[in-house]
Amino acid sequence: MRTAVKRLYEFGPFRLDTYRGVLLREGEIVDVTPKVVDLLQVLVENNGQIVPREELLSEVWPDAVVDEANINRTVSMLRRALAEAGIDCVETIPKRGYRFTGEVREIDPGTVTVDRVTRAEVTIKEESESRWLWILGVVALVVALAVGAIYQFSRRTATAPTYPLRLTNNPASDDLPSWSPDGSRIAFTSNREGKSAIYVMHRDGSGVKRLTQSADDSGAKWSPDGSRMAFTSRRDGNDEIYVMNADGTQQKRLTTNAARDVQPVWSPDGSRILFASNRNNSNAYNFDLYVMNADGSSPARLTDDVEFDADPSWSPDGKRIAFVSGRSGEFDIFVMNADGTDQRNLTPGDGIDGFSPVWSPDGSRIAFCSLRDGKKHLFMIDPNGSNQIRMTSGAANDFWPAWSPDGEQLVFESDRDGNSEIYVINVDEVTRLTDDVADDVDPAWSPSGSAIAFASRRNGDFEIYVMNADGSSLRRLTQAHGDDIDPAWSHDGRRIAFTSSRDGRKQIYVMNADGSGAHRLTNVSEGGSLPSWSPDGRTIAFTRNADLYVMQSDGTGSHQLTHTSESSGASWSPDGKQIVFRSNRDAHFQLFVIDAAGKETRKLTQDPPGYIGPPWHDSSEPSWSPDGKKIAFRKVVDDLGNNMKIFIMDADSTHPRRITHNPAVDRNPTWSPDGRRIAFQSNRSGNFDIYVVNVR
Repeated sequence: MRTAVKRLYEFGPFRLDTYRGVLLREGEIVDVTPKVVDLLQVLVENNGQIVPREELLSEVWPDAVVDEANINRTVSMLRRALAEAGIDCVETIPKRGYRFTGEVREIDPGTVTVDRVTRAEVTIKEESESRWLWILGVVALVVALAVGAIYQFSRRTATAPTYPLRLTNNPASDDLPSWSPDGSRIAFTSNREGKSAIYVMHRDGSGVKRLTQSADDSGAKWSPDGSRMAFTSRRDGNDEIYVMNADGTQQKRLTTNAARDVQPVWSPDGSRILFASNRNNSNAYNFDLYVMNADGSSPARLTDDVEFDADPSWSPDGKRIAFVSGRSGEFDIFVMNADGTDQRNLTPGDGIDGFSPVWSPDGSRIAFCSLRDGKKHLFMIDPNGSNQIRMTSGAANDFWPAWSPDGEQLVFESDRDGNSEIYVINVDEVTRLTDDVADDVDPAWSPSGSAIAFASRRNGDFEIYVMNADGSSLRRLTQAHGDDIDPAWSHDGRRIAFTSSRDGRKQIYVMNADGSGAHRLTNVSEGGSLPSWSPDGRTIAFTRNADLYVMQSDGTGSHQLTHTSESSGASWSPDGKQIVFRSNRDAHFQLFVIDAAGKETRKLTQDPPGYIGPPWHDSSEPSWSPDGKKIAFRKVVDDLGNNMKIFIMDADSTHPRRITHNPAVDRNPTWSPDGRRIAFQSNRSGNFDIYVVNVR
């Protein structure tokens, strides 16, 4: 919560309560995160004024190191919540910030009392008589308790949309979608009024507006600042590249050539435009890639092949370009440097593999369309050609994908309902399980799959909690002074081992699954942390003085496995013969495997060849899959250590694949017993909460 000052603001059907940190719509709690409420408060308190992005970062995330992607994601969630009531009052000011444009009325909290509080709604009415003010003290306590319950209840019971979600519904063809940089709008092409034209709509499909009036305009792409669009038009009898303001004004032609110039794409810095053209080719079907300045000057050729090169997409860092080429005898996805050098095929082999590649906002994936099964379906691939994943299937054609700015969704064209319409799907299928202003960390799935234990600071110190696997029925298990963390279930689900500092030093404790019977396993002088039960329940591996140890489940017979003083975080293989752990014995944390007897150790992960840099590009926190075939782990993917992601790889260290992509810190993965899901902690909404991602 950003402030404890008691202020109430009203706009439309909404009321913002800054004291309790909630947003209400016609008396009902709106299901948004605390950071959304904080951001809304900053905008509302500066109503009508531009709030710079830098100010939003410092006000909403004062104690965290985050990037502007957090703003984009939080603004997107706010707009989505307001749009459900038909409210569109958060304006993007390109290159500057945001402005709240609604009519805001501030209410004197001293004239407000609570009329009734039920599990389904909170109704507030205004009173002016001072004789009622004394009631507020009593009612405030009731509301404080009820709001938390109501929020959790509404979050659990809210009906989630079904994906793929259809956004347009028109007998005409709606195609070629493109997401605005702030995530609030989607541009697309439609012939719903005759010839093809450029349209724009809100991200939920509402507010459709036509931007161009000339014949045959298509394929609009937003500039990086969201102020302009580039598109293809045949209004002068030939395909040429045009630009216009995002509201459709000041349309200007950039190319003038007897050949066809199509598929414009802005460079990440907005200074150049990449496009496909058949100029300088005798064969009308022989397109190549060109680049020009954003004003249309200085066009330069990037590819020169006798076959078809088109569908360009710029990587977010501007260093590489993905495109489609027919040079291999079939359409494949290629990548090259931004100057046209080092052209490589990502999808060699049989089958038609190449349509409409587009980079993810973080540059870690490329979405594309493939005809390999006779129908167009969406796939994803890493930029090095590895880890191909199917995103859609079925009898329909799905094509022309475009990423949301936060990388969480793909908008695309599909004929699954008879004609071409615009749809959206979630990419990673991530579900949030906890939602508290305090940090929730260290998730551990029960052997039955029905419950998840975790540590939370919601009552001061870290304590162990347990909840159902869907996030419901939260129960606190420990009550001691000091931090209780790192819960680990026994193989039969009857006991939970954990780390506790209740005695002044980290020790391993064990308790019954209901929280009773807690007792210490390790002695005070030596301590221990990060317990992990063996599959047969007889042994517990743990960390002591930065090395791995094992002991009997009753705390006796402990002995040392590693002798490097740089090892921790054990996870047993399902057959109990091996333990995977992390070690920074080579300057960076990497994953190793040791046999249960402690005799043989081998390294699983490596730094990139020739890598010289800060010790952040590490792999850590391993978790063996229930079938023993894969290992999940977290890896740092930037040079600052602020961007950690969940990966999985085969148990022999081959085929590593990233499975979370949100700009955030994702840590401590743990497999569900059926191997279909991974629970993890993430600060993607401001503080650490527990999430679950489906494993494809």
